[in-house]
Amino acid sequence: MLKLVDFYYFSPTGGTKKAGETLACEIAETVNKIDLAKKTIDALSADVVVVAAPVFGGRIPDIVSEKMAKLHGAGKKAITAVVYGVRAYEDALLELNDVLEHSGFEVIASAALVAQHSIVTEVGKCRPDETDLAEIRQFAKRILSEVEEGKIGIVSVPGNRPYKDRMKVPATPISLAACGGCGFCASGCPTEAISITGEGVTTDSEKCIMCMACVAKCPMHSRALPSQLQAGMEEKLGALKDVRRENEFYVD
Repeated sequence: MLKLVDFYYFSPTGGTKKAGETLACEIAETVNKIDLAKKTIDALSADVVVVAAPVFGGRIPDIVSEKMAKLHGAGKKAITAVVYGVRAYEDALLELNDVLEHSGFEVIASAALVAQHSIVTEVGKCRPDETDLAEIRQFAKRILSEVEEGKIGIVSVPGNRPYKDRMKVPATPISLAACGGCGFCASGCPTEAISITGEGVTTDSEKCIMCMACVAKCPMHSRALPSQLQAGMEEKLGALKDVRRENEFYVD
């Protein structure tokens, strides 16, 4: 086991952090956790980083790309993971690896991991579950074994260049009548899209990435997608409710 890793993650509803942190904690005795949703991020302190990002429409969020691009890898090792809600991860893992490689990291292992869908929560419900976590821990052991034996090389992952077009946000979450104006949604919004005034809660559609952080963090459960959009998403993804997609692991 390594002494220290830096764990960078963007996890609006918690699934990405849970999966990525399990991987990081199995690799190193000490895990330095850096939340990419914060305005500023810490400089590198370890020789190995673990980076976990959610998949939005087959891509990683801009906020992950922009913040990781500011780091200087200088040949440090990176282990990457994208976390998706059963449907597909498409170009996301390749994109994440490209961002890190362009910043000077050497990506030595990658994973595509399944978590509960952030909008249609019946899809991938309760994942990552104990089976998933056991698989992640086993993957970590494999990485450590390869490192100790000096077999690690640059990993190859699925995906296409150019990447698919980014998902267009059709609508933003809204505040329901039960909203008490506590401000949790605004303070927890990673893109600062939400503002609260005397006239109520407003969401900037140009900034919102539909990450669902505001919905997950609302203590009154008074944030939600517009009912028509929610119904459309449930109809679109309904066939996946009984699908158990397997995690995928990549190491050279």
